[in-house]
Amino acid sequence: MADAAATLEHVRLIYPTDYAHANYYYGRLLREAGNHPEAMLAFLRVIHSRTEDHAIIARAYSNMGTMSHAASEFLLSYDMYASAAERFMLACDTVSYYYAKNAMALQLAELNLHDETLALLDSITQKCTNLSVIAKTYETKAILYVNTEQYDSALYSVEQLQAYGNHEPTGYVKKAQAFWLSTNYDSAIVYAKKVMDMPYASPRDQYNMLYILTYNDSTIDSEQIRKLSEERSDVDRYIIDPWLTQLTQATQLLEQDLNRKPDLKWLWAILITVAIIGTTLTLYIKRKRRQHQLYSQRVAKAQEEHRNLSNQNTQLEQSLTQHQKKALSEIEVFCTGIQNRSDLNEKLYWKDFSKMCFVVNQRMFGLVDKLNKILVLNEKEMRLCVLIVIGNFNNNEMADIICYDPHSLRSIKSKIAGQLGISGKNMHSYLLKLAIGG
Repeated sequence: MADAAATLEHVRLIYPTDYAHANYYYGRLLREAGNHPEAMLAFLRVIHSRTEDHAIIARAYSNMGTMSHAASEFLLSYDMYASAAERFMLACDTVSYYYAKNAMALQLAELNLHDETLALLDSITQKCTNLSVIAKTYETKAILYVNTEQYDSALYSVEQLQAYGNHEPTGYVKKAQAFWLSTNYDSAIVYAKKVMDMPYASPRDQYNMLYILTYNDSTIDSEQIRKLSEERSDVDRYIIDPWLTQLTQATQLLEQDLNRKPDLKWLWAILITVAIIGTTLTLYIKRKRRQHQLYSQRVAKAQEEHRNLSNQNTQLEQSLTQHQKKALSEIEVFCTGIQNRSDLNEKLYWKDFSKMCFVVNQRMFGLVDKLNKILVLNEKEMRLCVLIVIGNFNNNEMADIICYDPHSLRSIKSKIAGQLGISGKNMHSYLLKLAIGG
């Protein structure tokens, strides 16, 4: 298969589909042999082969998604399965399409995106009637529920998975983990041993189950632990570490390919194509020039309208600034007059709260009404706000004017500032802006 892929390399433009198929099956052989970086390169050659066989490209994307998932690159794996789903749809392979969708949900589950995972799985079960696909959705739900510590739901999902006839190691792994994490160690050990006895269980699954078996030394004797550790000691040293290293290298190659610049080797093909369709291109350019002229005219008109609108906005901003300056000046005159009087009760009608609010509203541009729309204040709290915006009074003076205890006044002032979302030091400027801003 390696020779076939190498031979077809020279005629990949003429026979792109044959070239894609040769590299796909070569990649599968490399992956099964554990040569993940070379397998990833073979699958990349498939998706860059320019073939119109969407099914073979979809399967290449699926393999890259599986390898990325095994390396715990779940976001990258999600993108690969999403591309596979698109290609399976173009190939009219509905069952494979929903398998790819389920694999996308699996990546979301591994990322603990609970709502997104369940939404995608629900859409699959609503639209797909294939029993094996539905079984897969329960497998993904089991993984999600274990990750989110919903162990009863995880166990139920595994039971549903196996009820549909799916007895792959993943279901038993999740069952063991759910029992173990919910402290049901006896049941966890039963299913962990079952996974260890499965000849087709992955090294990662065996490693996880070995961890359960050796961790619960209160439920199995030390001789069993020693025996299991010796029997599976090669898992970590000879299988897991090199396996993860190879997968990491493979996903790095995939990320580099996704970020690489366009291949300049195809430039000569573009030049030949341009020479063949030269006449058509000339007409096309003329039409585009005319379209560009019309577009330029529209852009110029839009820019002119934008300038006019900007000028109008500037004038409005200037008018608003002038209005605010005038309003601020009026408030300052009013406040200065209050500050220079010794008889505050007479000036602000402190004994008649409604008349006082009327005077403040009239001279401070509706400050009382604006405050009432934001907060619900009692009479003394409203008077305190008026004194703060007038300014030039310390806490003791304000407490004396509105008959408050000075300590209580500071507490009330902090309470109002907190409700406004500001600090007590900023209350004067906030109230002033509220008065002139409306």
